[in-house]
Amino acid sequence: MSAWIVDRDHLDLLLTAAVQWDLITADQADDTGRMLWKENLTSVAYRYPRDRDGGSRPGPHGFRDRDVDTYRYRPYPGRIDPEVIEAAAASLRHQSCEHPDWQHSAAARWVNRLHRLATESIPAFLAEYGPVDPRRQGPGEDGWYTLTDLTGQQQVRSADGWNVPDRDVLRRAAALRAGATP
Repeated sequence: MSAWIVDRDHLDLLLTAAVQWDLITADQADDTGRMLWKENLTSVAYRYPRDRDGGSRPGPHGFRDRDVDTYRYRPYPGRIDPEVIEAAAASLRHQSCEHPDWQHSAAARWVNRLHRLATESIPAFLAEYGPVDPRRQGPGEDGWYTLTDLTGQQQVRSADGWNVPDRDVLRRAAALRAGATP
């Protein structure tokens, strides 16, 4: 498997959902973000033992190991979309699971709980706001895609959550929902 260090926006997205869904308070967000980022760094350092601090590890441009201690929560604006959160939580779990202590860590429990809550929240969210239609994306945009499994069943998936390319991810998702306005 491959792994990379997620960026601050990725953590901000997950923590915004956690605060809005009452998993943590806003006062706990800084410490929780630092815990998640440290675990993510531990995983990437374990996966790539020859890589060193200061640019050779896969992750945000200019990232240094000490940056995990400087994380400060910045809430996302807008309506939290559980499909985006589900993908982003799965991504953080995937990026952080490379070292042997991951499965017993507080970070793993936290991410798994958020992922479970996002997954459970999707049906009600879809009933209220409708599904995403990936065909409504502009040319060259690929934040959402349709996955066809081996049985031919199609599911819409968020690619944005894997990378969280910028702080506009929730607005883009809202704009692609059938009948939704950004």
